[in-house]
Amino acid sequence: MSHENTQRDVRRLADQLVDDLGRQDFASVSRLLPRMVGTGAPEAGLLRPLCAELVTAIAGLVLARATSDRGDLFTVALSDEGDAEVGIDEVQPPLRAVLRAVLAELNHDPAGVAAQLEFIASDPDPCGQVDALVHLVSWTHDLLHA
Repeated sequence: MSHENTQRDVRRLADQLVDDLGRQDFASVSRLLPRMVGTGAPEAGLLRPLCAELVTAIAGLVLARATSDRGDLFTVALSDEGDAEVGIDEVQPPLRAVLRAVLAELNHDPAGVAAQLEFIASDPDPCGQVDALVHLVSWTHDLLHA
């Protein structure tokens, strides 16, 4: 499969996941995820490019809403349900990788994005990969419909 076809497939898959989530069609989402998650998944090679597509989409949507200057540095402040500050290292690893990937994309750090995507794709726990994908898909959906 050519790179162009893979990109097209990844965009289509990202759009489908975001649309399915928006329609609350969780059955469709749960059928799609196992195709890409885990070492034996038939389309495991799509996980990293799919995550990259969603990270790029999220960063683009954030930038479209930002009132920043070109040289700004993007950061996040994390808090729990009681508004107490939470350190990034206290966040579950899949969510931490997603946050760091989006921040790296926003801050024009392709090596940082690649490192976090590698962390997600090489996670030996398929549940971690699902967690990362669900966060990426839901954030994309939420930003598109905010």
